[in-house]
Amino acid sequence: MNRRSQPSLWVTFHKVDGPSPRAWWEAVRKTRGRVAGGHMPIGRGRIPHDLGHMATEAHLGIADGFWGLLARGATFSQGTQQRRTKPGRQLIRENRDALHAAEAVGNEHHFAWARGEPTPVAPTFDRLAELWDAVPDGGTLTVHWPSLELAAC
Repeated sequence: MNRRSQPSLWVTFHKVDGPSPRAWWEAVRKTRGRVAGGHMPIGRGRIPHDLGHMATEAHLGIADGFWGLLARGATFSQGTQQRRTKPGRQLIRENRDALHAAEAVGNEHHFAWARGEPTPVAPTFDRLAELWDAVPDGGTLTVHWPSLELAAC
C-alpha cells in the first residue's frame, strides 16, 4: 500500500445512548469541509467499527484506505452523508483495490483483537478502547488522522 504524506482530518466519534451501544462520527478536513458518517454498532470489539479501521490504517501506515482517501477528498456513496463529487468519485476509482485491501486488513486486525488474538495493532486498539470506555453516553472522542492524537479538551 502506498505510504505518502497524508492530509489530515479531525474525527469526532459520538457515543449514542440506547439499549445497544452505537456510535457515529463527523470528520473535518483541513479545508474545513465536514463529512458525517452513519451510525454503527460497537458490538464485541469495544470500539466503533470505523475507529477500529482508523486505528489499523494509521498504525500500519495505510495511506489509501478509507480514512486516507477521505482526508484527500474522496466522496463515498455509502457510509457517509455527503454530496458526491466527480473528483471524489475519481479518487475512489483510482484507489479501489487499495481501499478494498485496507478494509480487509482493518477487519482482520480489529476482529482478531476483539477475540483476544495477537495483532501488532493491539496496543493502539487497547489505548483507544480505554479512551472510548471513558466517554460517557452521549459524549464524544475527537481523534486526529493520521496521528491518532486526541483533540485538546
